[in-house]
Amino acid sequence: MIKEFLRQLNDKDEGEIDLDGVLDTDRNKAVYEKWIQVFNVMNPMNILSGLSVVVNSMKMAQRDEIILLAYVKFMEQNMAKMMADMDGVDSMAKELMKKEKGDNYDGTMFN
Repeated sequence: MIKEFLRQLNDKDEGEIDLDGVLDTDRNKAVYEKWIQVFNVMNPMNILSGLSVVVNSMKMAQRDEIILLAYVKFMEQNMAKMMADMDGVDSMAKELMKKEKGDNYDGTMFN
């Protein structure tokens, strides 16, 4: 599927990517839509709330849960990188995160 997606990206002439052609089955489309919903619910600033919504509103196989945990770790790592990049920078974003998570916020989503 990804190879087909990449082919379409390389071959496109100002047009849209045909995801129906990439996803090709109703099952694949349903899985794709489920993950779009999951990603929309997840908020790096409030990961516990997002996880609660997902586990209480969506049926997840064990493989789905592993993928979701990997996504949570990915968000956490990116948040930590962002915090490191912001060291010494007085910005509104940094102040917002301090207000949201407290003065000792270290980039983890589990504080």
